Amino acid sequence: MRNLLGLQLLTARDKRIQQLKRQHRCAVHGQKVWRSASVLLDYLTEFPLSNNLRILELGAGWGLVGIYCAKNFNAQVTALDVDPAVFPYLHLHAELNEVNITPWIADYAAITREQLTQFDVIIGSDICFWDEQAAQLLPLIENIQQLKRRAIIADPGRPPFIQVVETLLQQEAANTVAVENWSVPHPYNVNAIILDTGAPYVEL
Repeated sequence: MRNLLGLQLLTARDKRIQQLKRQHRCAVHGQKVWRSASVLLDYLTEFPLSNNLRILELGAGWGLVGIYCAKNFNAQVTALDVDPAVFPYLHLHAELNEVNITPWIADYAAITREQLTQFDVIIGSDICFWDEQAAQLLPLIENIQQLKRRAIIADPGRPPFIQVVETLLQQEAANTVAVENWSVPHPYNVNAIILDTGAPYVEL
């Protein structure tokens, strides 16, 4: 077990993780915690959310960012992922960190505007790695903006995500979008791009 910005995270050598990997084979890259999650956690440490928000984590995987929000901001967190095999890992870490997370098995491309109204903030990390996902993520973020909700997404800078960012920056609502190159120093040594459609330093 290691500490990740105040969260308890089991390593691949932990017997509980090894047992889960024998029982649940993740199909859509949910077999580990991806590096951009650490960047998003650090960003939320620097710019904490208000308490008691309703938060949706897209492509949650093991759910570390949502767990962080539940633990530190008393958030009501829903974790969405298309792969049901990730949820045993998520529930194990939620239990270790003494929070409750609501699972939602779905593709984020299928989220409706009505469903988005149930949340205040939508977060995600490493969720735009295929070309077709850019065409799915862009209208979702546009809906989030139109509904006056906030989206905070972290990505290492893959071309599909850059395409989404560049398109948003060219639109009429570009003044509400902040894009940051965010680095987390030793011992994490990781960096990513943060897209925030309602950052504290952006005048909405």
